[in-house]
Amino acid sequence: MDLDLIPAGLTAGSLYALVAMGFNILYRPTNVFNFAQGDLVMLGAMVGASVMALAGLPWLAGAAAAMLCVAVLALVEERVAVAPVLKRSAHGHSWVITTLAISMIIGNLVGRIWGPDPIAVKPPAPLSTETFYLLGMAVSSYQLALIAVTLLLVFGVEGFYRTRSGKAVMAVAEDRDAALLRGIDPDRLSRWSFFLGGAVAALTGILAAPLLYASTGLGPSLLLKGFAAAAVGGIGNNRGALLAGYIIGMAEAVGAAVLSPGYQLAMVFAVMLVILLIRPHGLFGSAEARTV
Repeated sequence: MDLDLIPAGLTAGSLYALVAMGFNILYRPTNVFNFAQGDLVMLGAMVGASVMALAGLPWLAGAAAAMLCVAVLALVEERVAVAPVLKRSAHGHSWVITTLAISMIIGNLVGRIWGPDPIAVKPPAPLSTETFYLLGMAVSSYQLALIAVTLLLVFGVEGFYRTRSGKAVMAVAEDRDAALLRGIDPDRLSRWSFFLGGAVAALTGILAAPLLYASTGLGPSLLLKGFAAAAVGGIGNNRGALLAGYIIGMAEAVGAAVLSPGYQLAMVFAVMLVILLIRPHGLFGSAEARTV
């Protein structure tokens, strides 16, 4: 096997894991999948690229501005499209339609404002996308940094769930009504989860832009594979999402090299199908016990 496939697969897998983590951050306190998450990723890339190129902001300042902008938009989405639905029926699924509606609105507005042309984004100095050989593999310093940042974020979020606030999120995920009786405010946690999920989405788009360009097509491709990583890893489990992201990224890279780039998506879903047939609740998921 060509060793160059390893950094390529791990880089792509890191992005998929970050998208999956964004899904999980939102899902744990709300039991809602935000189907506008891919468009938030795309918007983060477009806003970050614009403020860096047009306003001349340094990379960190541009990234922070984009994360704040998208996080606020995600909070507005929660207030407008998710909270009213959950108040009417906590166990309903109308949020599927409302979050898809937000997705289409964002996609349409971004397309009209920025147009279809991709925007090239430079990585932050001193990182570069120029490759060099490490242990026989062609890899860039930016790829190594992206993988490292992904690991830090995933394990940092998992560490947060061991804190008092994190345990409150887990309590809401386990039983929303029981958590409310214990003095935990699910609505407040829902708002914070959307805010943080939007910030993670924007950061994912910003990190992806130097490799995949900032464009309106960035969100849908990452959304699909990020959702696959969340499902394969076990919904709500970020360590599972990390492992699943790397499995999907490697499957995609191997499929493109061995078969054809046109078979990348087929290879991803073939791997997803096999894993879910063996482990229906994902690699780290578990069956829920329910009484009727």
